[in-house]
Amino acid sequence: MEFAILGPLEVRTRTGNRIRLGGARQERLLAALLLNPGGPVPVPRLVDAVWEDRPPATAARQVRNLAGLLRRAFRKADPTGPPVLLTDGRGYRILLDDHGLDSRLFADTVTRSRRTAAAGQQSAAAAGLRQALSLWRGPVLDGLEGQLIDAGAVPLDELRLTAWEDCLDLDAALGRHRASIPELTGLVADHPLRERFVGQLMRALHASGRTADALTVHRRFTGRLAEELGLDPSPELRRLHLALLTAGVDPDSGPDTDPEAAAEGGPGPRPGAPAPVSVPVPVPVPAQLPPSLATFTGRDAELAALDAFAEAAAPVGDQVSFPASSPVPNSAPGSGPGSTSAARDSAVLICASRICAVTGSAGIGKSTLVVKWAHRVRGRFPGGQLYADLHGFSAEPPLTPHAVLARFLRALGVPGEQVPSVPEEAAALYRSMLADRRVLVVLDNARSAGQVRPLLPAAPDCLTVVTSRAGLAGLTARDGARPLALDLMPAPDAVALLDRVIGTRRARSEPAAVAELASVCGRLPLALAIAASRIAERPGRTVADHVAELRDSGNLLTALAIDDDAASAVRAALDLSYRTLPAAARTLFRLLALAPGSGLTAAAAAALCGERGAVVRPVLDQLATAHLLTHEGGDRYRLHDLLRLYAAERAAAETGRAVSSAARERLGTWYLHHADAAARLLTPHRRRIPLDAPGPWYEPPAFTTAAGAQRWCESEHSRLLGMVRAAAEHGPDALAWRLPVALWSYWFTSPHLDDREEAARLAVAAAVRADDRYGEGHARNDLATALGALGRHDEMLAELRLARALFAAIGDRAGEARAIGDLGDHCLGTGAYGQARLHFQGALTLFRAQPEEHRDDWAVRVCETNIGVAAMLAGRAREADEYLHRALDRHRSTGDPVLESITLYHLGDHHRRLDRPAEAAVRLRQALAVLDATTRNLRLRADVLAALAGLGETAGPPDGQGSPSG
Repeated sequence: MEFAILGPLEVRTRTGNRIRLGGARQERLLAALLLNPGGPVPVPRLVDAVWEDRPPATAARQVRNLAGLLRRAFRKADPTGPPVLLTDGRGYRILLDDHGLDSRLFADTVTRSRRTAAAGQQSAAAAGLRQALSLWRGPVLDGLEGQLIDAGAVPLDELRLTAWEDCLDLDAALGRHRASIPELTGLVADHPLRERFVGQLMRALHASGRTADALTVHRRFTGRLAEELGLDPSPELRRLHLALLTAGVDPDSGPDTDPEAAAEGGPGPRPGAPAPVSVPVPVPVPAQLPPSLATFTGRDAELAALDAFAEAAAPVGDQVSFPASSPVPNSAPGSGPGSTSAARDSAVLICASRICAVTGSAGIGKSTLVVKWAHRVRGRFPGGQLYADLHGFSAEPPLTPHAVLARFLRALGVPGEQVPSVPEEAAALYRSMLADRRVLVVLDNARSAGQVRPLLPAAPDCLTVVTSRAGLAGLTARDGARPLALDLMPAPDAVALLDRVIGTRRARSEPAAVAELASVCGRLPLALAIAASRIAERPGRTVADHVAELRDSGNLLTALAIDDDAASAVRAALDLSYRTLPAAARTLFRLLALAPGSGLTAAAAAALCGERGAVVRPVLDQLATAHLLTHEGGDRYRLHDLLRLYAAERAAAETGRAVSSAARERLGTWYLHHADAAARLLTPHRRRIPLDAPGPWYEPPAFTTAAGAQRWCESEHSRLLGMVRAAAEHGPDALAWRLPVALWSYWFTSPHLDDREEAARLAVAAAVRADDRYGEGHARNDLATALGALGRHDEMLAELRLARALFAAIGDRAGEARAIGDLGDHCLGTGAYGQARLHFQGALTLFRAQPEEHRDDWAVRVCETNIGVAAMLAGRAREADEYLHRALDRHRSTGDPVLESITLYHLGDHHRRLDRPAEAAVRLRQALAVLDATTRNLRLRADVLAALAGLGETAGPPDGQGSPSG
């Protein structure tokens, strides 16, 4: 299928038949996708593209419908063709691997032509650029309007103009001056403030013997520039103007050309006419960029950020894109005329950063990204491209700034013996050499801002891009560098990289295995490249075989290495970063491997170290600056999978078992006491298990409300479960059963039923190992409630009988009462409502018999509520009404939104059974209001909504009842 956006939007089949898309909205949706070729576009952005500022309430659903209509149109037009429109995460993307897009063909052809020009094949390069320009049928997406579409068209329009400029420069180099004058005259008329077209027209006129006309063009341009923008021409154009004035031509004379000149070279000056302006012998133009990786994939957002940096750094009045070479009469070697894009006619002069610091962890792809981008934009820097690997994180010593300056100066034409031996003098000469040039400087693998600072050009037309594993905050603060931090590759990009290296056909035959491989490699580009290269070398094995080999290797870091190339290994890359850390940071990094999951808070990290948060936070920041830890914002940090493996490896080698056990126990204690603090807020009147006081390092949690406690439990859910698993595996057993029991108040309303069961089973096993009958009784009772929530009533009954017997054996009457009350829940679940009432009444009697200072008031109110539920289910309406309303009053008076919402739900059910739907709806809406305002009991909320739907009602306000307690 062929897509065309360089003009009106068109879609054609492989046989050339045009596809009708079915409407303007489908066209706008497809246009937004094609402006981001191959990349995902989220649904909100598609909504903006289709409806601009006035989307309907159903816009997201309509986008999905429109995508379905496009898919059907594509399938109908080409039933056997490859897929086109794919769902990608939270949006959609156009798959272009087997399809054509004129804008991509245009960009690729321009790139190839520029490479051809750089190789000295000027005629072939000019022909290639003409071929690329012929793809344009009009403005981008002609006929479609909108801010997003217009914004997406700007880069393509700019690329078209710069390609046109490159083509005309090549024509000039080939002597085609006269032939280009009509074309340039039209371009200057269409883009009157684009300075490069003006300079090209002036040179073409002068070379054709029409210097006076060239001066007239300059006079008109400078007048317009001053009138509309209040600006002067660039130094390059001023030099060109001066060269023409001194070329020996009367500014008032007319054209002075030889009509008999050869057509290919254009009309030259007639005999006796002034000679063309001479160009001095150029100094060397360095082109030091290393090769761009052919398998580079993805990083569209980062490439766009670098593009934005380059454009923002270009002063108004200077052009944004430049060809590889642009001969200018009497100009500084390697410089080119500037221009102002018509899209920026109304811009104002700003001072923008000329330095970008690209940072990220080892193997994240910093150098690959920057080199790829630098090659893509090298045409903007006719003064050359300087590159140096500073060895900041390398087996070799870091390069001194003076050593790099010497290399750069020699590349710029300074004889070796004339390079100053004093670093400050070398830096001054370097800045002088670049003063009038437009040069891109790439400083790769920097150790610190101090290593980089002497290498920064002072010229406003030069850009510097630095890569480093360090944060380079000093470069940002003092030198105004714009930071760009790289994270792991998004999953689609990681899969695409593997696809590119091992071959599309092979990758698509095993999509699940390729996705798993990306996950196993932690989406780290270095690891992905290593794994993909190993697969490519062994075509006889499946991708699934390689994934299994990695998983079974026993040491993933060892497996992710290239034979006979020690530097190309994930472990070697991480070693270089780890060794540069201070001792305290290395210690903390190793301890982080003991934390469950990939993320943790600064307070949890402090618990690992047995220190207060104020001591540990600066060390965490050191790790984040070294990109061995990711600061996710606020108080939270993340260690990605391969870094976690590496930290565990270093911990095993350098941290003693006793130190690791103590750290793990401190972290478990921190989670246990935070879980207990959450329980005090979620179910403040419920009896809890006693806990020993934590150490002096412990700091109380930041949350102080039930809502805050709920949010903390939800945000830490996976780590809490991981901590239970770790305690069950490594000990202590007391923690392994206490933490799940302390979490019961959270589990009670949590939708994570399977995790709740797993934690309870681990708690039972730990208590049995420890021969702790008190702990076993609580753990079995909690396991029973988890099984009941899952509807497994037979298993629930068996656990409750064991729990009751354990509590009775140790004389724990409150524990026995809890087990009896939960037996009542079991009976409710199995339809034995009379037996349920007896159990609830028996539990209530035991709870009330406890001394008042130890009585579990929460359990008492639960039993009273459940007696009302049992009466309702048994058909005893009056008793149900009495117990449920009394329970509701008590829950409200004690400020217990958890039990209040549950009781309101049961009252709604009670009124429904009495055929009083209006009263039922009121109670259900009140329950919903309490749930939404105070607690996130997602399972109960679903039940309430289902009950309202059963009444034919919607979730509206509580029908004039005021507050939820009304």
